[in-house]
Amino acid sequence: MAGPDFKDPLYLLLLIPFAAMVAWYVYRRIGERGAAIAVSSAMVVGLRGSIRVATYRFLPVLRFASIFVLIVALARPGKSVDLTSIKNPGIDIMIALDVSDSMMGEDFEPDNRLGVARRVVKDFIARRSNDRLGLVVFSGDAYLHCPLTVDHAVVGELIDELDFDTVEEEGTAIGEAIALAASRMIASPAKSRIILLLTDGMNNRGSIDPETAAALCAEAGIKVYPVGIGREGRVPYPAGGGIFRSRQFILNHFDEKTLRGVAEVTGGKFYRAESGGVLWENVRDIDRLEKSDIETKVYREFHDGFQYFLAAAMLLFFLEIMLRSVFYRKVP
Repeated sequence: MAGPDFKDPLYLLLLIPFAAMVAWYVYRRIGERGAAIAVSSAMVVGLRGSIRVATYRFLPVLRFASIFVLIVALARPGKSVDLTSIKNPGIDIMIALDVSDSMMGEDFEPDNRLGVARRVVKDFIARRSNDRLGLVVFSGDAYLHCPLTVDHAVVGELIDELDFDTVEEEGTAIGEAIALAASRMIASPAKSRIILLLTDGMNNRGSIDPETAAALCAEAGIKVYPVGIGREGRVPYPAGGGIFRSRQFILNHFDEKTLRGVAEVTGGKFYRAESGGVLWENVRDIDRLEKSDIETKVYREFHDGFQYFLAAAMLLFFLEIMLRSVFYRKVP
């Protein structure tokens, strides 16, 4: 803030008659003539000069200063702080990310599918400043990696740490991942709740199939946006390690029909990404579709500071009285 605020600024209008009073006083003082006193010699006048005599004419300055500061105190100077509260804090979003071995596919060269997915998800997180985000990771089983939180930095760090050893069980439990993500949002008061599902395969593990999990989401009003990563057919995968590292081609199968059905049942939308650029655009499209309607309330908190000005006015006033009564006292 550039300068002080005033709670009752109308009192500052008193400065107008105050300025007129000061101007009239100065005008009268300039127009006054000194009394004509007969003295025997000009040397007598010089001898009688003193600090007391020289400064007495400035005594009214203290009175004017005290009145000025008192007027400022009446206007209630202080400092105001604008505070904002958010009534509807965005959307609840659970990210369900596949970390199964099939995500090692290198059809998103130069990185594998998981590496590209991590970067795109982090970009998505950066765009959702008002939302609560959570993370579920899955392979042959699904685990809650981070509950819903507004601390996006923590979610980003956890995503950076993901690798193919995060979940030990092999396979792809898509239904389990959807059900687990939905269970973390059932009691949420958010008006909009979505699951961003990123996977490259078909459901082959878990006690809950994707169709059942989707029905549960639809009943709870949770949308699922599945994003199918990678292409079908022969896909390069790393083989060996160290200096003996090579590549082998494995047939990749993808259950697009099931994922489309999940999106349709829950009111979401299915996307397919066979390259990093397309995946990026797909996730950004989800970001555009699911925008939160933020309602904010701004209120002002005022920190009063008039007491300092009132104390200064009183100090100047009593200083003027004391000087007039003691230091500049006139003897009749």
